[in-house]
Amino acid sequence: MRGPRPATAAAACVLAAALLAGGCAPMGRQTTDGGLQPARPAAGDGETGGDAGQGAAETDGGLLSAADRLLLVQLRQAALWEIPVGRAAARRGSQETTRTNLGQIATRHIRFDEVNRQMAAKLNVPLPNRPTATQQSWMSEITGKSGTDYDKTVVARTRTAQGQLYTRAAEVRASTRNTVMRKYAQQVQTFLNGQLKRLENTGFVTVDTLPDPPAVTGAPPPGSPNQRRSPAPAATSVLPGG
Repeated sequence: MRGPRPATAAAACVLAAALLAGGCAPMGRQTTDGGLQPARPAAGDGETGGDAGQGAAETDGGLLSAADRLLLVQLRQAALWEIPVGRAAARRGSQETTRTNLGQIATRHIRFDEVNRQMAAKLNVPLPNRPTATQQSWMSEITGKSGTDYDKTVVARTRTAQGQLYTRAAEVRASTRNTVMRKYAQQVQTFLNGQLKRLENTGFVTVDTLPDPPAVTGAPPPGSPNQRRSPAPAATSVLPGG
């Protein structure tokens, strides 16, 4: 395998800007049995994953937490399995929408992997060079499908994985103490949102392929379907002093 190409920080910024500007062209009750398993290796399989090392470390931009490092690792692992899967789907998909959108997902992953590797080098985070055991099992499962089942499975597996990664990026964006990582996590969210949109554009993301909503407390009960309520008044109209 060829090692990472040397690149300057300016090149990374150009790559990120181009990607985020759009220059590149489940699972809960999942019908394809996509369990909500985190993208991390099984114990003893020799991959870099888990919490990427316990504790915070001082680096560019301030303290970098284990959660910060794990986001970089999981972005790398996502690229390692979704690039070959996307490339294969661009050829094997039974529907044109699957072929087009999964091909774009692979291309965007290739470009963002360059950005992610440069960020990992900047923050001194080691990255793995192979997918996790779970991700490899997904790849084998997808390869064994054909026709519409192939399309449904590749979209469902990828959509679940991207959704989990999007949640992690949001957590890092909200909690990181590192200013470099905070800005990067926001770029990651934009990148992943584009990936999710492409998967949803295939038409194979349905109610049955989405994970269960998170459990929450304090939410209001649903309104009566037979009673139309007027919109709430403007917040300023109910605050003291208007």
